[in-house]
Formats: sequence, C-alpha cells, structure tokens
Amino acid sequence: MRKKSALLLVLLLAGIAAIFASGSEESTESGVKNLTVWRPQNTAEIEGWWSEMLEGFNEKYAGTYHVEQVTFPKGGSQGYEDKINTAVIAGSLPDLILVDGPAVATYAEAGIIIPMDEMITEESKADLLDSTLKQGSYDGKLYTLPLWESSVAIYYNKDILAEAGITVPERLEDAWTWDEFYEVVKALTTSEHYGCTMHTNSGQITYYYSPMLVQNGTDLISADGSTTKGYLDTEETVEFLTWLKRLYDEKLVNIEPTPTEFFDGKSAMLFSTCYQIATLQSTYPDLNWGVTYYPVSNDHVAGTPTGSWTIGITNKASDPEAAFVFADYMTNTEANMTGCPASGYLPPRKSSSEALTQYQEEPYKKFMEQLAETGVPRPRTPVWTVLNPTFGSVVTDVIMGADPYEKLAEAVEKIDSDYQMNYAD
Repeated sequence: MRKKSALLLVLLLAGIAAIFASGSEESTESGVKNLTVWRPQNTAEIEGWWSEMLEGFNEKYAGTYHVEQVTFPKGGSQGYEDKINTAVIAGSLPDLILVDGPAVATYAEAGIIIPMDEMITEESKADLLDSTLKQGSYDGKLYTLPLWESSVAIYYNKDILAEAGITVPERLEDAWTWDEFYEVVKALTTSEHYGCTMHTNSGQITYYYSPMLVQNGTDLISADGSTTKGYLDTEETVEFLTWLKRLYDEKLVNIEPTPTEFFDGKSAMLFSTCYQIATLQSTYPDLNWGVTYYPVSNDHVAGTPTGSWTIGITNKASDPEAAFVFADYMTNTEANMTGCPASGYLPPRKSSSEALTQYQEEPYKKFMEQLAETGVPRPRTPVWTVLNPTFGSVVTDVIMGADPYEKLAEAVEKIDSDYQMNYAD
C-alpha cells in the first residue's frame, strides 16, 4: 500500500462525504446527459474557438449530450489550479478538466483523472504523435488527450545576421551545438543589441531548458519519477548551468529583457515557442525574420521541448463514456484543423499535421520537424508541482551567482523528500 500524504486522506474523506455533489447531473427529464468541463481562460482566439466548438457539439448531439464550460484565470488566488484543488477536497470536480501536460502524472497518481484506454480506439491512439502520447500517459495508461502541441526554436533577425556574416542551420542535423550557439551569440552582441533574448520566467524554465539535460546525458529525475538524486545533481547538470550562466555573465543576453526586445531590434535572436509566429506575422509585418533549430549538445545529441494543454475525465464524471465523447470531439483531427491555427500552437496528430499544410512550410516546418524527431516531454512524476518551481529557482539562483552544487543538493533534498513523504511505497 502506498503512503499518501495527509492531503490525499482529506481528499478521500471529503470525496466520500460529498459524492452526491460531484460531477454533473447525469441527465435531464428528457434523457439528455449533461456534462461540465473546467478550463483556464486563454487568448481571445482560443476563447472564440472554444465557444464555437461547444456550440457545434451541442448541436451535433442535441437530445443526447449537452456540455457547459466554466473558465477560471490561469493564476492568482482565484486561479485555475487552486479551483481544481478546492474541488478535489470538496468532492465537487466536474466531468472533465484541462490538464497541463506535465501535471498529468500528478493528477493520475492522485486518482483525480481516470484512464481512457478502454474508450479510445487503436486507430485514434496510433494517430497521436509520440510526444503527445507520452505526455498524456502515466504508469502505462493513457489519461488525457492533447488539444495541441508546442516546441521551442531560435528566431533570428535576418538583417542583423546578414550584416554579421552569419548563416543559420537549415537542416536539423546541422543545428548549432551549445558552444557554436555561444560563439554566434557573442558575435552578434553589440552596443546596439544583445546577441539573443533568452527565457527568464522561472515558471517556464523547466519547459525551455530541461531537454538540454537530456541532451547532455542526464535528466531532472529518474524514469519512474521517484528520485532526482544521481540525475539532477550531476556534473552534466552543472555543465549546462555553467554554459547558461556564461551568456549572462558576459552580458550577451539581457537578464531583464522586455517582452518586445527582439521585435524592437534590441536583440538579434529570440529563444521562444511557436506561439510567437502569429505575433510576428500580425504585429510586426515589416520585421525580416526567420527560424532555426533549438541547440544540440556538443556531442550533437538533440532534444527539444514539447507539451501543452490536454483534456482529461475526472473521477467524478457522472458518465465517463459520455465525457469521452466530448474529449474526443475536442481533440480529433477535425478539431485540430481549427484549434491549432486559433491557438498558434502545433497539431498533435499525424493526420492533422498532414492535413494542415501550413505546418509543412516555413516558419512552422522546423518546429514540426523537432516535434516529430527530437521532442522530449517534461518528466512524468507525481512531484512535478515541486520539481518545476524548484528547478526554475536553481537556474535563476545560479545565474545570479549562487553555487550550482549547493543549489542542486538543496533541490534534490526538497524534491526527493516530497516523493518519500507522499508517494513512496
């Protein structure tokens, strides 16, 4: 029997006490099965897409199913995750919830979401890109389906690079190594602009940089998600941290970049996600820019960020089969055809990747190539909510001058203690 934290005991007791307040009412007097989905609020484009999709679902399944959505801010005291946690304790989860990719393991381990393996067809499962299949799975079972996917690459100002005489890799096998990237950033740094804008939001540091640990022969945590010792606290991790810190120490990148630094010509390159494409095309039509690949290790081992939002069925769903009909409707090929362009992110299915021809061309082509060939999902571990901010703090602290060995040792103690207290046998 696995040890569970005091929280999980509270969840169990509260769930029993409130079982009749959970999920949606199974049906109306007319026999319609009612469903409720919770999700975080998003951009105007994504909000519009959700409204259209819900309207389409309710029209298609009129008389059989009816779905309503409830949205919450992503963060803050009234944020989405807090609402989920409160609902778990109260036993009042809806039928379906959106789950960020790395949180799937946490929710699955706690029993908040249920497996979909008995509901999804083999054809649909085989159509998922490998990165998305891994993202939605935990302990050998599929728990969520992806709305879309993501990746990170290097945007560059064509005019600045041309003036410096620098050409970019046009094939994945020619991607810059860490050392080559450093030399390029150094050559591009002038009194007028930084060589590159790097990501400094501590909440997203794990997403942006953890694949570099994998490239370098280690990882954030063991494959079973149980320990960071011998993985996070290695020379390979220190090597990555030292490489990244050097960019800041030599003032090749701005430690406090503005959101529009690259767009304003204040940096020659930008380390960012595919989402920036829509911004560049709509808001900065006169900027002459391109995309090249995420850096590889000095041994030419590739690994790139992946992952985004997924949809799962909760343990309080009044009718899991009905809930799956909606989950499938929101994530199938047809949904991808409108959802991916609306979101600015990448298609998570092979079929939609082929059908959406714009993703086979620049500037999306390199992102899709990485997604298919070198994608590294974030670790699938129940201690993700501790691991993510802890690693982000380590990176930030080391950049600011802290000793990497000390910070990594502290991180291992914090993360592994949480696992031992709440999840170990």
